[in-house]
Amino acid sequence: MNVALIHYNLKRGGGMESYLADLVRGFRAAGDTVDVWAREVDADWARTLGANAYRLLPLPLPRRWRNRVFASRIARLELTERYPLVISLARTRGQHIAINGGAHPGFCAAMQRPDSAHDRIETRLERAMLASSETVVAHSRTLALQIGHYYPEASAKTRVIYPPVDGQRFAPRDDRARAVARQALGLAPSDIVFVFPSMDHDRKGLAPLLDAFAQLDEPRARLLVAGRAARKLLPPRVAPLGYVNDMPALYAAADWTVLPSRYEPFGLVIAESLACGTPAIISADAGVAELMGPDDAITLPEITAAAILTALKAACAAPHRVPAGFISRHGLSLADHINALKRCRDTSR
Repeated sequence: MNVALIHYNLKRGGGMESYLADLVRGFRAAGDTVDVWAREVDADWARTLGANAYRLLPLPLPRRWRNRVFASRIARLELTERYPLVISLARTRGQHIAINGGAHPGFCAAMQRPDSAHDRIETRLERAMLASSETVVAHSRTLALQIGHYYPEASAKTRVIYPPVDGQRFAPRDDRARAVARQALGLAPSDIVFVFPSMDHDRKGLAPLLDAFAQLDEPRARLLVAGRAARKLLPPRVAPLGYVNDMPALYAAADWTVLPSRYEPFGLVIAESLACGTPAIISADAGVAELMGPDDAITLPEITAAAILTALKAACAAPHRVPAGFISRHGLSLADHINALKRCRDTSR
């Protein structure tokens, strides 16, 4: 089958870019041909994934116009007339399945953002995306409830399908491999290592995490910031790593992954961390928390420095590994996910 995937960016990046790459890998492993229609394309990354990439906005546009123009161009292509399965991860019209990474009004409320023309436009685009799709996929029950709240007309066609984790890449490592990964990062065997993976530090909660970490009276504690560079001065025992290509090795080196997000419809990096055996500290209302048991995580009742500090202290006192099999326990394999998406298309015809 020839599958069309739509997203703003086909390149290495945050959670949705990683999810897009997983979709390409999953459909190709199932024997499908994959075309990706995007606003921005990293040609080398597309070749690595084995996707046919089509870039729709070769000329730079002001930020406020980009998504609107992209949505308009996608609609004019009438991709559903050309492909048996069209899946969009962006706010577009003209797809069979819409993957909604987060309800924009819910994001604005969680971030306490003042009403703006840009956010009103994004909400209109999101409403049109949901209305024009046969099926809406939410990556958690939490997100499905948000969609029903803000867009009740889309509630009946919303399906909860948790995002996949690539078990070939994200898997537990033995003590020797963990020691090698820690040594490569210059970590001592006695260090208690926290990893903060983020491309959006404001939403992911870096500021209160740094405040909490500065108050943590544990000389062995280390915090590694993976992803976008922080814009503020980092306190002692905090190291910026920049973009990390080998995240499984980083999770293997870490004792905990910490992500005190203010808005987290799912939290793919946490699922990947748990698949590697590394427990997490995460907000209680994150979508991935729906899958977590007491051995998997410490959940935060609120995103404050005080709550995070309490969790960091508890984590330092109780280092452990997550039991193997997180992916299989929750049906998060890439093959299962691809099959679930195909069933959505089959049942909507």
